[in-house]
Amino acid sequence: MCRIVGGWEFDDGASSFGGLFESIESMRDSMVSGGPDDCGVYYACKARVALAHRRLSIIDLSSFSRQPFVSRDGRYVLVFNGEIYNYKEIAKELQKDGIQIDLRSDTQVLLRAFMRYGVECVKRFDGMFAFVVWDNLEQKLYLCRDRMGVKPLYYYLDSNVFLFASELKGILSYPKLKKSINKESLSYYFAHGYIPAPFSILESCYKLEAGHYAVLDSKKNFTKTCYYDIKESFKQKQELDCEKLESLLQTSIKRRMVSDVPVGVCLSGGVDSSLVCAVLKDLGYGFTTFSIGFKEAKFDESHFAREVAQTLGVENRCFICSIDEAKELILGLPFVYDEPFADSSAIPTLLLARKIAQTHKVALSADGGDELMLGYDRYFWAESRWKEYTKFRALKVFNALFALPPELVVSVANKVGITLGIDKFLRIKNQLKARDFLEHYLVEISHFRAEDFMRNGLSVISSLRQEFGDVFDVMSCFDCQTYLPYDILVKTDRASMRVGLEMREPLLGVGLVDYAVGLGSAIKRDGTGGKVLFKRYLEKFLPKSLIYRPKMGFGVPLESWIKGELCYLLEDVLEYSKGYLDRNYVRNLLRDFDRGVRVDFAKIWYIYTFCAWRKAWKI
Repeated sequence: MCRIVGGWEFDDGASSFGGLFESIESMRDSMVSGGPDDCGVYYACKARVALAHRRLSIIDLSSFSRQPFVSRDGRYVLVFNGEIYNYKEIAKELQKDGIQIDLRSDTQVLLRAFMRYGVECVKRFDGMFAFVVWDNLEQKLYLCRDRMGVKPLYYYLDSNVFLFASELKGILSYPKLKKSINKESLSYYFAHGYIPAPFSILESCYKLEAGHYAVLDSKKNFTKTCYYDIKESFKQKQELDCEKLESLLQTSIKRRMVSDVPVGVCLSGGVDSSLVCAVLKDLGYGFTTFSIGFKEAKFDESHFAREVAQTLGVENRCFICSIDEAKELILGLPFVYDEPFADSSAIPTLLLARKIAQTHKVALSADGGDELMLGYDRYFWAESRWKEYTKFRALKVFNALFALPPELVVSVANKVGITLGIDKFLRIKNQLKARDFLEHYLVEISHFRAEDFMRNGLSVISSLRQEFGDVFDVMSCFDCQTYLPYDILVKTDRASMRVGLEMREPLLGVGLVDYAVGLGSAIKRDGTGGKVLFKRYLEKFLPKSLIYRPKMGFGVPLESWIKGELCYLLEDVLEYSKGYLDRNYVRNLLRDFDRGVRVDFAKIWYIYTFCAWRKAWKI
């Protein structure tokens, strides 16, 4: 696990690297927490190309894998962030072709595979990775990102320079960068609470999409190719074979235990993390588990984690996230995530990563299970409402009702005993107007409504094309393509890298993902909810009382904190929302929140996070 950065300056009149030459080391070292063990830099002076690397040593602790990693003939230079879990299998394939290779380093295997198979080598990898290869002969840069988007890769391109980095801070450290906010990206942020690829918060700056590679040549031609599209795996329907599923699950988890340092495991007490622990225990591994909890009982499930650990006979270290620790973490969010990011569970994730890093350099998470196996309650809420609303969509009375001011409708409803807030009314209105199920689902998961966007002069995000007839596949596929890579995995990656911890995703192995999403949704759910197959497998290890309980998620008592001791966080919101949000809209929202009027708190947190980011980065 590492951090990478580099660039290519195109100004033919320049006699030196200029800004890139002078700043590449500071760009690299802006991400030092993600690679505290070693660092390196490479210059291709005639081409004005620079590559740099910060290393966190996990596999092969020697200097053999030091990066930038240069091929023996000097043609290729590699900077690589991540792990190739099946690198030994790939090495053996290369050895069969007569290629001499050292089995101790996935870095060398990656470069040798690139030299043997070209950029299409990425199709052979089971891992989490973002890497860049510079070809000195053909004068080309190759950028590659893993299938599920576990590891990040930003790039910036204008007429003068191309830059890339693992984190946006690496690009922001380039002194000649033109910094301006992308309004379309801002709309995506307020729609979702995160910014999906290919967008970033900055103009001319992008994220390489999951499952893509890109090539840049000396004539500034930049082309992207999708080498993996999870939609195709949804379409390849699979027959249920429980033995196959268990074998794929065990292989995926076992591969992510390959390390030259001890590996810990995150344990929430929920189905997915309990499953990872149970499989590891069944395979004979010894390990320590780590959990986070809250003093507020409504948000604390750490006692479930302790019960799971005790039942499995493994050590559990539990930490409590207090409001005092949260203060510090909240103030640091803009620097950890580099662009507006509103998932409040980043706060306990950061604290847990910090605690684990005191004793471990690697830990397993359990992200992806909800998306693959229908674990979110919202899937069932959305499906139920879609069926319920179908009978009302054609009624003209609703068109007349929706033409009235929302405040009037809500006021009348409340007077006749119908409890209804503005946000709930607008959700119902927009879902009744939805043209297909995907549009209905996007309303379900968004806190800002179309009316909020129009009020603030922001563009309304258009609906994506619906790919499937099965509504559960629609939701699962959308979340695998957007929410998982650009919220969940971003949250985990930045939090862990902030403290020099490698976090691995054992439920996202290549074979496991493709098989799981190809199973029909009816196989993965029943009358009690989703993740049926995981739950049945867990019955071999845990009592049903620990398996079949209401899902808690990773909630944070943030609203009560900000209503109380952390209320000062909102003091700068009006000033830093200026120019991007309507002042009266923000003022009224804050006033209602302060008075205890029913509002969607997520809107306030989204606005605060954006304003805190602007203030921190002075943009």
